[in-house]
Amino acid sequence: MSTEVINCDRLGVMSDTHGSLNGWSFAVDAIGPVGAMLHAGDVLYHGPRNPIPEWYQPSDLGSAIKNYKGMLLVSRGNCDAPVDEMVTNMEFHPWVSLVWNGRKIIMMHGDNIPLLHALAHEGQADLVISGHTHIPSLEREEGMIFLNPGSTTLPKGGSRASAAVIDDKAITVLTLDGDVLYSEKW
Repeated sequence: MSTEVINCDRLGVMSDTHGSLNGWSFAVDAIGPVGAMLHAGDVLYHGPRNPIPEWYQPSDLGSAIKNYKGMLLVSRGNCDAPVDEMVTNMEFHPWVSLVWNGRKIIMMHGDNIPLLHALAHEGQADLVISGHTHIPSLEREEGMIFLNPGSTTLPKGGSRASAAVIDDKAITVLTLDGDVLYSEKW
């Protein structure tokens, strides 16, 4: 995939919607207006190891994503399939590389951490985004910031449904109710 160049005030980040239209909708509302939305994968299917999510509506979620008016970039998750790309009319990339307001960002689902770290180091990323664990986190490591927005639908490890907002001042992980879980200044 080529590197996208995006210049805007804010980015939204979510992951692991797993077919929940409500999870998607609540995250979009909690994040608020953004210049681009990033989704770190596991979009429509709940996966064989997960329970069927409450409000499981993969067809409706596919339509909502297809009709989303803003820029949306998706990295392919381990539960995503070619039919999901067809239903959403989008390409799910193995990883997403972008430059946002001069900062390098790499996003990959997170089920292959060694590859994610290699891409981050090779691309000299400022921010590395992953999902997969369904547990939100925000950490600095080796001069990079690592963000996992958690899951909008099936939070794990005692966490709550969450997403993230990125602006020029900070990266903030918040619950879908608007409570701030983590915030890290650039």
